[in-house]
Amino acid sequence: MYYEIEDELGNISTIQLKEREQDEQAEELSAGDLAPLFYLRSEDGVQVTSVSGYSVASDSRSLIDLLSYKPLVLSFYCPCWGSYAPKHLAVLQELAPQIEAFGGQLLVLTNESPKQIERISKKLQLDFTIIHDKDFNVARSYGVYSETSPIWDRIAGISEEVFTPALFVIGSDRKIAYTFVDENFDGTPNRKALLKTVYDWKDKK
Repeated sequence: MYYEIEDELGNISTIQLKEREQDEQAEELSAGDLAPLFYLRSEDGVQVTSVSGYSVASDSRSLIDLLSYKPLVLSFYCPCWGSYAPKHLAVLQELAPQIEAFGGQLLVLTNESPKQIERISKKLQLDFTIIHDKDFNVARSYGVYSETSPIWDRIAGISEEVFTPALFVIGSDRKIAYTFVDENFDGTPNRKALLKTVYDWKDKK
């Protein structure tokens, strides 16, 4: 597509605008799907996500390592969600001890920097782990982030690259047992269903 632009002196120049790529449809994960593998590794002394297991400090942990301990509740959080952000974080704060009591573990990934994560955790006295999802590694593989279908293109009040609010319960067999993906930023996870799913894995090894 070409556009002609005239400057103050009447000079006309032609520029070509690159057409927007066709929206990439993120592959949604459903109950029963195998959860995409990811790693937590040390980078400059802090934990970040990775799609490979390499770590200079040799302290990389994989999703499989996490699941050998307890079923995992994996969620995403971004302060740049506007008024939705504190509501989602409040839900996670309430769920964290319940998930633990029902035999699970909560891991929250964010696009916030490690320094911001530390500040938020201390200020709100969070009792669950938040880790920087570097380059949207995990969010992309779980279908809740797409460069060609940005959230700001359809949700008013968001102007940054963010992922879709989501929560997944992953069983010890690495299969997804429960999903909550809030495409419209207007819902909350079904807590009873979520906690029952976690509890159902209590006797499964």
